[in-house]
Amino acid sequence: MSESKIGENETMEHIRNEGDKNEDNSEIDCDKNSKKRSWVWTHFIEEKKSDGSIAICKYCKKMLSGSMKGGTSHLKRHLENVCKKYQKNPVNQMLIVASSKDSVKSFKFNQEESRKLLAKFIICAELPFRVIEHPVFSDFMRSVQPLFNIIGRKTVRNDCIALYQAERKKLFDTFKKLSSRVSFTTDIWTSNQKIGYISLTAHYIDSDFILHKKIISFKKLPYPHTSFAIEDAIGKCLLEWELDSKICAITLDNCSTNDAVIRRIQDHFSYGMLFNGEYSHIRCCAHILNIMVQDGMKIIHEAIECIREIIRYVSASPSRMQGFNEIAQHMRLPIKKGLNLDVATRWNSTYEMLTDAITYKDIFIRYATEHSCICPSNDEWKQADVILKFLEGFLDATKVFSGYKYLTSNFYIKEVWRIRALLMNENVDTNYNYDILKQLTNETQKKFNKYWSQCNILLVVASILDPRSKLIFIEFCYQMTFDAEESKKKIDDIRACLYKFYNEYADATRVQMQSSIGSSELAAGFDGQKDINLVSTFNLSKIKFGMDFVQFRNQSSSKRPKRSELDSYLDDDVLSDLRDKQFDILTWWKSNAAIYPILSRMARDILAIPVSTVSSESAFSTGGRVVDQYRSSLSPSTVEVLVCTQDWLREEYDKGI
Repeated sequence: MSESKIGENETMEHIRNEGDKNEDNSEIDCDKNSKKRSWVWTHFIEEKKSDGSIAICKYCKKMLSGSMKGGTSHLKRHLENVCKKYQKNPVNQMLIVASSKDSVKSFKFNQEESRKLLAKFIICAELPFRVIEHPVFSDFMRSVQPLFNIIGRKTVRNDCIALYQAERKKLFDTFKKLSSRVSFTTDIWTSNQKIGYISLTAHYIDSDFILHKKIISFKKLPYPHTSFAIEDAIGKCLLEWELDSKICAITLDNCSTNDAVIRRIQDHFSYGMLFNGEYSHIRCCAHILNIMVQDGMKIIHEAIECIREIIRYVSASPSRMQGFNEIAQHMRLPIKKGLNLDVATRWNSTYEMLTDAITYKDIFIRYATEHSCICPSNDEWKQADVILKFLEGFLDATKVFSGYKYLTSNFYIKEVWRIRALLMNENVDTNYNYDILKQLTNETQKKFNKYWSQCNILLVVASILDPRSKLIFIEFCYQMTFDAEESKKKIDDIRACLYKFYNEYADATRVQMQSSIGSSELAAGFDGQKDINLVSTFNLSKIKFGMDFVQFRNQSSSKRPKRSELDSYLDDDVLSDLRDKQFDILTWWKSNAAIYPILSRMARDILAIPVSTVSSESAFSTGGRVVDQYRSSLSPSTVEVLVCTQDWLREEYDKGI
């Protein structure tokens, strides 16, 4: 047995043992008076007697011992071997059901299949294991399918673990066969149990050019959360899934701890990374954008705080909201169920709060006058209006960087340069708010220059692999931003890196093709001399003529400079509209893979790179629901089973969840 299989079996045994010691202590192993859960009790009626309990068969009415000490084995033997009226596979479980609009098929009840679907339902609907023991659920199942044997919460937990194992093996086999590289995102979360978890999500494009996102680890992270602990958790996961030799890039939040993490990963796994991991570190764009805007908003924090205070005051009680809405109705504005109060660390929530405040500005002023509460001054309202317009420019980029169903990485350069153009725009109104706007822009631009003055070359290549932009879009961006000399130098550096990437992939493809051809010839048992002896002299003449032509052709082509696949791609016309929202870049590369086989391999690797960690953070939303106040006894291993399996089933049930 391979080491990976042994490790997998040990992991599964650990999940069962740890789950039994932790989560199941509070949910399972009830006392002796607990309800009998064996399937046989659906076929017997229990009656209490003075000298003990008896079990009466529902079919032949025979009375048997029903004592707890006696167990249920004798009841099972009675049904299977003695009772002639009990039918193990009764005719009434064969039904005719509609399989589609115009066809029908026979249905036969399958207990095991139903249990698998029940486990999927428990996981995808994020339900506690104990729900299946609720009396109403039992009644419902009996009304739908009386043959279904109601199981206990311990059994359904084991079914969920079995489902996790099966889905994990499928995903492991997918990674084993995957010919492209995999990118990763990771983040840390603390549950209401005060337990730290680290999530690792894999991103890849398969051979059909479909983008996938899979959570492959959701494990407990020992405290303190140092770079050593984080790197150790990531490294173990990569080795466990055998992805250490397929690393393309790793996207992390922008902090010094993560800088140390990526350096350690580059040291330990350089053998499995492009160019020894030189370009593998991707900083989360959503995080950087948030830092930029937050620093800019510090300029007018007093005005924002004043608006935040009056919204907090009005929202504090139903009677205040009622008074606010009465004024809104009088002024013919829609009433509000509640006002948006921002989270100070998320600028987009501040934008939503200011949008509400500006829309209902007159109502706030009138409410403050009538109730003698604090209200922003006219200058503060004007400052809020300025920053609202300023923030509008960052909304589109935030939606691109922070979307759960994220876009491919070719959009990165377009959004970053759009932000740069916004910050460098000098066509602003010269009213009395010009100084405030200029301060906002300058402060934000400092952070922009710190983090995005040098773009990660992998993300630049991703933009070049967009047939609507290619290298000419990069040239346009740089010429609009830098002087002629600096622009030329930067573009030359990018072109050199692009060809370095291409040559690396071309060499790998050539080696793979030679290996494939060699093995196929060996398998066919090719014997040149024997084959020649089988053909006639006339055929030999034709073969020699053809070989002479091939030699002549090769000599002629060697005199001309060879055009690479990359040269052809860059020289071909750029597709018409960069703003076409209906354009699917992965579909384009799939249809052109035969024309650009090497570049299509590059595209599968590089376009899958996530530009933010939002996909990993979304796992914590699931984690927060899995480990809620009613399920805080779940062990970390059981939490991983539920979170990962739900994510793996998402594609199958995406429309239904």
